[in-house]
Amino acid sequence: MNSYSSNLQKLEIQRHQLERLWQPTPSQKIRQAASKLLSTTGSWLVHTLTTGSQPRIWTKETKQGSQWCVYDPVGNQQHQFSSEDALRVWLEQRYNN
Repeated sequence: MNSYSSNLQKLEIQRHQLERLWQPTPSQKIRQAASKLLSTTGSWLVHTLTTGSQPRIWTKETKQGSQWCVYDPVGNQQHQFSSEDALRVWLEQRYNN
């Protein structure tokens, strides 16, 4: 074996050792997964507690123009309106019933 291939093998061994050092340990992997789970759960909890029964409203663009969309969590229904005024009428009826 020549010195070039010997040096190449040594470099390859060192590279593998360095790669192992950069890999997270099993306990670090568990901590990372637990942290991500807690963060996701916390975000869901905040969202659930703060939105409640409030309708979610957004607009989308169609070929006919802007469409007003609303999701009503109370009735688990989604509605679409062609104008903001029509949406307002629906909202007033929702709260006055």
